[in-house]
Amino acid sequence: MTYHTNTILTVMVFALLLFNSCASRKDVIYFQKNQSVLDSAFSVDYVKIKPMDRLRINVTGPDEAAIAPFRVNMTQGGGGGAANMILYTVEHDGSVILPYLGAVQVAGRTRLQAIGLIREELKRYVNDPVVDIRIENFRVTMLGDAGSQVMDFSDNDRPTILDAIAMSGDLKITAKRNDILVIREEGGRRHSYRLDIRDADIMNSPAYYLAQNDVIYVEPNTTGIQGNRRPWYLSLGMTVVGAALTIYSLFNL
Repeated sequence: MTYHTNTILTVMVFALLLFNSCASRKDVIYFQKNQSVLDSAFSVDYVKIKPMDRLRINVTGPDEAAIAPFRVNMTQGGGGGAANMILYTVEHDGSVILPYLGAVQVAGRTRLQAIGLIREELKRYVNDPVVDIRIENFRVTMLGDAGSQVMDFSDNDRPTILDAIAMSGDLKITAKRNDILVIREEGGRRHSYRLDIRDADIMNSPAYYLAQNDVIYVEPNTTGIQGNRRPWYLSLGMTVVGAALTIYSLFNL
């Protein structure tokens, strides 16, 4: 085989490999831009309670007899044990109706702020009450090229877009990293945010910290779309042809 023929075969092999390649380095590396943000001061946007949230509120204290009127218990399984399993729904006006305390305004407050508020209200009646609150309906929906699933963040006061991506198993290599869409419901309106995870400045975005019922959509990049449109037998054929050309070239140098 002539040198000219070998050169042509080599070029063809590299062309096939390039055609099948997923993405370049600059398309997939996280936080490659504005890295100074990674070493800067920041403030945490803690989750705020919203109307229609479902709260698990547990009240305990050293004097169980004094605390009892403020607890709503549900006996389970007929075994005589009681557990505070009732979920309280936040009303449209932002209040939650609690035993004896009545309406307590919790919307717009963080979980810890709401705990402090209810605890202060209880102190009028009992000593040293202990209050715990969980937002039981904190769900985020992930769609697209990061897998499709509904994620539960009920035990996280500050979930971020990075937490959601990690829980999904990370973005696929074919995912479009510079245009991640976050759809959020706020004050009776929907808002959309576009995030570029290759840019560390994503941490300053209003959508970096997640909120209840956020929807995250990760679009496939051009390579991913083309790969899905290309018949499987074509991809297999290109791989076989590329391998054959490589072997043929090696044995005929």
